[in-house]
Amino acid sequence: MKFLIPVTLLLVVACGDLKFDENLPTSPNSPPPGSTTSLGSMGATVDNEQFSAPLQTPAIWRNDNFGFSATNATGLTRTFALSLRLPGPGTYAVGSTYSPAVSYFEQDGTKTYRWFTNSRNGAGSVTVSFLSPESASGYFSVELIPDSLTKEAGFTTKYITGGTFNVAVMR
Repeated sequence: MKFLIPVTLLLVVACGDLKFDENLPTSPNSPPPGSTTSLGSMGATVDNEQFSAPLQTPAIWRNDNFGFSATNATGLTRTFALSLRLPGPGTYAVGSTYSPAVSYFEQDGTKTYRWFTNSRNGAGSVTVSFLSPESASGYFSVELIPDSLTKEAGFTTKYITGGTFNVAVMR
């Protein structure tokens, strides 16, 4: 009892007046203050045109495989996808040991056009600057080649520059 009074006094002095904040959520299913329900997003310049898109599902990082896709369906539906086998944060060049696979799709009604990189096609790099079980961020610039149907339709290489991503991760 002798120590209880000084400890209680120390807590009151150190913490100040503990008041209930009526702005905080009180529902048991509400997110904590300051959290976000966003799964993340990516942004880039695609052939000199700004493109940004939210993730519809979290990024995946499992067994050293990392990947996500993001879609912007405003007008022309455009989807960006990134897949990469990686040991951890770092810069990974197209065609290297840990070559990233990047895809970009444009869908206009019933027509879909696709550009991509893989270990033998395309150029550029992806940098994963931060990677944790909860989130990842990084940047990229890639040169994508059209698939055969997209090439037949008269489309050529796509350049995606100044790309960034900041995404929630699911393990």
